[in-house]
Amino acid sequence: MTDTQLASTTTQPATTGLLTGPLAFLRRGWASLDAVQRGLWGLMILRLVIALIFMLDILPLDLRFRWFLHHGGDQDDMMALAISIVGGHPQPSVVGVGQALVMIPWIALFNTQNYFKIVAPLVLINGFLFGGLSVPVLGGIARRTTGDDRVALWSAALWAVLPLLTYFAFFWHFDPVLLRSANVPKIGWLNGLSDGPATFFLMLAVLLLAGAEREGEKFPLWRMAGAGAAMGVAVMYRVHVAPMVAFLLAYVLVARGWRSLLVVCLGGLVAYTPQAWYNQVVFGFPITTGYISYFTVRSGEGALSLGFLRNLPYHPRHVMELINYFIGRRPWLLAPLVLAGLAGLYTLITLWRRRGWRAVALLIGSPLAYIGPMATAWPFRDDVIRFSLPALPFFIVAGVYAVRTAQGTLTARRRKRETANDSDTPTGKEND
Repeated sequence: MTDTQLASTTTQPATTGLLTGPLAFLRRGWASLDAVQRGLWGLMILRLVIALIFMLDILPLDLRFRWFLHHGGDQDDMMALAISIVGGHPQPSVVGVGQALVMIPWIALFNTQNYFKIVAPLVLINGFLFGGLSVPVLGGIARRTTGDDRVALWSAALWAVLPLLTYFAFFWHFDPVLLRSANVPKIGWLNGLSDGPATFFLMLAVLLLAGAEREGEKFPLWRMAGAGAAMGVAVMYRVHVAPMVAFLLAYVLVARGWRSLLVVCLGGLVAYTPQAWYNQVVFGFPITTGYISYFTVRSGEGALSLGFLRNLPYHPRHVMELINYFIGRRPWLLAPLVLAGLAGLYTLITLWRRRGWRAVALLIGSPLAYIGPMATAWPFRDDVIRFSLPALPFFIVAGVYAVRTAQGTLTARRRKRETANDSDTPTGKEND
């Protein structure tokens, strides 16, 4: 035997081990999943394929340059913040540091201050990593809150194909190309903005909290800490989700007690540390946001001066402006909105009766805690789809659950009538 043959025979087992080890691990992991979990991971792959279809321009979108799809402009603020942090002199900004921190490694790696040169990895993180994982996460939320496997699969399926549905949804409009090009990247998270990651970490927090929605069920504290960390990261990406986080904290207090709340808050504060450091350095106070302190600091006031109140976009009058803008100009929207409201009420009542108030709080209360305050902000009217993203996955589950339970109720009533009719039918002997 030659030296070459001897080397090949001795290295073959090591090479084979390197290949079979990960494959065996994946096979064991796949075998440990039940049928529903496998279906959810399969739907995740579908979501990734759909994202790839758009990024490869198989289904064309305008307003793009290679990996850069329509953004809207916030990426400039995030990029400027990231560059200032890399330079060692963080500048005041209205946006959170979450997305800027994701940009920093790519700015350093590519040695660039051009957003177009780092957009590809940002899209891979937002649209493929977070977007893909959001499918089984949403399925897990639906499964744990509703207790229905079909609701979980259908909800995850709708969420997975939603970018594709959005692409074809504007066929009726006089400019469908513009609308699909602007909205598909939002729904599919195929951009470098903070909306997708903030929504994902909120979903992750609810999934972790939904692991023990029944009273008296054992619940490991590490999941509470994980839920808190996910909330902290979500706020670091987008402070707009703070009302939903506050609602979830109140839920933890009522459902699990003070001890669990302290663990959640500790996890959240640890995750929020980068934002707190930035706030302290730039604004002089750790718990604030640029939307509050940016203008007051520039005008010479304190970080938490009451002057910030005039800078906030929230006011009840904006709700009437929102209604006049959409219903006044499009009266036909009133019918689907009323139907959606009735479906939501039906879901709330049915879910409460079957699963208890904890499931209702997580599935319906948490998105309402976000969308309610957001509807009073004037920017909401200008981009309803984008600003509704954190609530959208939960509303999908609620809608699927409403259809599923209504279908089950109608089927049960029909069978009951058929059984009653069969019992009233005379037998052959009675006819004789």
